[in-house]
Amino acid sequence: MKIVRAMRLKYLLLTLVLIYSMNGLGQISASADFFEATEYSDSDFVFVFCTNDINGGSLTVNDSAGFGGYDFEWYKYNETTNDFTDLLTGSTPNIDSTSSTILSLNNGGYKVVLTNVDTVQEYVAWVYNNMELEVEIQFHPENGCDYLALWTNPYYGSPQHFDTPFVYYNVFTDDSIVLQNKIDTYEWISSPELDSFNGRNSSFISIAENPSDNDSELPTENTTFSVIVTDKFGCQAEDDIEYIAIETDADFSWTSIDNKTDETESGSSDNELSGSAPLKVSFFNESLNGANYIWVFGDTTRKSNIDTLFTSDSEHTYYYSAPDSGKTYTLRLFSENEYGCKDSIFFKIKVEPSKIEFPNVFTPFSSTGQNDIFILTDYQSIRSFKITIFNRVGQVVHEYEGDVNDWEGWDGYVRNSNNRQASAGNYFFVFEVLGWDNVRYDNNRQKKTTTTESSGTEGEDTAPPPGDTQFGVIRLF
Repeated sequence: MKIVRAMRLKYLLLTLVLIYSMNGLGQISASADFFEATEYSDSDFVFVFCTNDINGGSLTVNDSAGFGGYDFEWYKYNETTNDFTDLLTGSTPNIDSTSSTILSLNNGGYKVVLTNVDTVQEYVAWVYNNMELEVEIQFHPENGCDYLALWTNPYYGSPQHFDTPFVYYNVFTDDSIVLQNKIDTYEWISSPELDSFNGRNSSFISIAENPSDNDSELPTENTTFSVIVTDKFGCQAEDDIEYIAIETDADFSWTSIDNKTDETESGSSDNELSGSAPLKVSFFNESLNGANYIWVFGDTTRKSNIDTLFTSDSEHTYYYSAPDSGKTYTLRLFSENEYGCKDSIFFKIKVEPSKIEFPNVFTPFSSTGQNDIFILTDYQSIRSFKITIFNRVGQVVHEYEGDVNDWEGWDGYVRNSNNRQASAGNYFFVFEVLGWDNVRYDNNRQKKTTTTESSGTEGEDTAPPPGDTQFGVIRLF
């Protein structure tokens, strides 16, 4: 009995034909990266190998009956004769001759004939070594300060199909069939990492600068962009390109000095900055890719009407506040580079409102060591300061005029008296303050209470010196 699997009608040599379908699958297998049935038959397959080797293909045929003892002859398809006429050598059968493997195959069609006495089996497969897949990243010609785009070349137009250079043939009609491919995925990677690009599945990607969207900022440092494309066969190609950053990013850090304690505070453009006037701030330019910088401080400086400075780093003092609520200034830093790219950053600086507060306890000669100095409990944005303290008969026991930061307070000793302690009783004080809000404060115009009390001798004369001025009261014991 003869078993024939005829792939072409002109190969029908036997009168008795028994076809082993093996559930509709062909008998040729391969360790290929991809396979699919041909257009003309569900039993013939195209095997695709992802390789850079022009002879990277291999095929294995199995005896469909499993009897063994076969002779194997491999042929390659000849496009001139449109037939499997080129006999190949170098195939390797297994021990019982139930299978045969042939290696180092280049692109083309292959037929294997299995012969055992009066039994013949024939099978056909097509091999495509996918060496043609390639990709190249190109910059968009309109790239600039506010736009960055990349695309891949060739532009495959995923998910549309495109022709491969591989052609196989219908073994019944000799018609040629072009193998189709398509790009399944594009994997973009940037180093350093840029979220706007990473993970996008597209042959064309772009960023348009949008200040309100943190994910739409052009990179400010040199960046390597890479893409890995994967086609429907599972084959991959990759490319990378170096992007020289031209975008500038305006940024700064700052250090302020507390005019009461001389302590410094530091922060960045993301932090808040507030303080008592005069508020002295040092700004340190940390802009990227900049060449020219302009600081606009947002106020009118004391010495001139110019609040703009062309420099990298700067120091500026904010003087003026506003009654009750204080005053907020808007600092602006502009950065520009040699490519004409520009960026700016805005920053709020608050100068606190003027304020002055006196203590409510004064016990200078107690053994507790507490409240032994009559000094301001709190103050801010004070431009000038004067205080005078009287005893009950109008004699001055302490006075000070000058910078409020330099006033050490009254320790309870009478001035010019060779360290004589003031006696227990009531004392009166008047103050005159000019705030950086340009408002004058005194005992008649107060933001806080100015009456200071502590335990004293009952029955003391508490009448202030004559006059219309309202006095604060200090009760000392």
